[in-house]
Amino acid sequence: MMTTRSDRPGFALPMVILVMFVLLGALAGGFTMLRGERASDDASVQGQAAASLAETGLQQGLGNRLGLGLPALPGAVPDSVRLTLSGGYADIITTRLRAPVANGLPGLYVVRSRGVRTRSGVAGAGAAVQMASTFATYNTVTMTVQSAMTGINGISKQGGAGLISGFDDCPAGDGGGQPALPAVAVPVDPGMTGSGPWMGTLEGSQPISTIGADKQAAADAVPIDWDAIVNGNAISANFDIGAATYPAAAWWTANPTSWPTIIVRNGPSPSTEWALPRAGRGLLIVFGDLNLNGNSAGWDGLILVGGRLRSNGSNEVRGGTVTGLNVKLGFDVQDNDVNELNGTKEYHYHSCNVTKALSGSDGGLLRAYRNSWANSFPSY
Repeated sequence: MMTTRSDRPGFALPMVILVMFVLLGALAGGFTMLRGERASDDASVQGQAAASLAETGLQQGLGNRLGLGLPALPGAVPDSVRLTLSGGYADIITTRLRAPVANGLPGLYVVRSRGVRTRSGVAGAGAAVQMASTFATYNTVTMTVQSAMTGINGISKQGGAGLISGFDDCPAGDGGGQPALPAVAVPVDPGMTGSGPWMGTLEGSQPISTIGADKQAAADAVPIDWDAIVNGNAISANFDIGAATYPAAAWWTANPTSWPTIIVRNGPSPSTEWALPRAGRGLLIVFGDLNLNGNSAGWDGLILVGGRLRSNGSNEVRGGTVTGLNVKLGFDVQDNDVNELNGTKEYHYHSCNVTKALSGSDGGLLRAYRNSWANSFPSY
């Protein structure tokens, strides 16, 4: 007698479904963990990028206020500006904590920079924000003028026309009357040379002052931090030649009391020659070579030149002139790098013009107090 075998309830299919759910859960958990780790890593990267933006904004807020469109000296009311950078921006806020005091006590300021990183490697992630801040004081720019014309790279004077004078052209009644300086200051080598009765064009406390045996010794003897000016943006410019143009004649006429700072970035390497388009006043800083050509190329104030000065025709400088400053950066002085003075030269020491060039409203910058940098201020 045959019996019929009935099907028994199976367990294979439910087990397969259960295993599939377990595997799917593990896979989803893995993806979630991977996304979490990626988000954590990206947050760290973007946080560092935001900190870099904040630090860049802080440095610009200290050393480049004029370039940011802010007054060189912060006022009683806090000022702010947004600096757009690659991958984000920085909001720079400057607040005055103490006004400058008449007895010479400088003002006290706090400069804050809020760096915002607008890029992210994870979809839907918010912008990373970091803060940087420091306490600062406002320092006017000061420089010591050693002669009517100081040539670290030497001076060559052709002919006996004109006058290079270390006697102060500014009367005592106007705040001048300072002790006489040498006419020129140069190292022994390459020194001061020329043709014709050029020695008769020098007057002052002494015709020629020796500031070292060679160019390097002379560079060390000139108390100007040229590296900070060229590479550290230690001085902000009202007119930055390259990003802007030299002021037109109408600007000088419309601003008769302004003594601007003009920086020409034509060096130090490669060094090219820049010609002064027209007479002006203030602080003229030329990273490379400078050409003063003809009657229209006069200057009132202070001229700082990284390379050599080539001056032709009849022009005047009333203030102070220093050349060859790129020796401070390790650049050599060849025979053709010596200053050339041709024609009727009038280079006169003028203490009042030097003071106006350095201590005008644009002649200073914020300096951070040492060890006052912080990044612990909360974002806002």
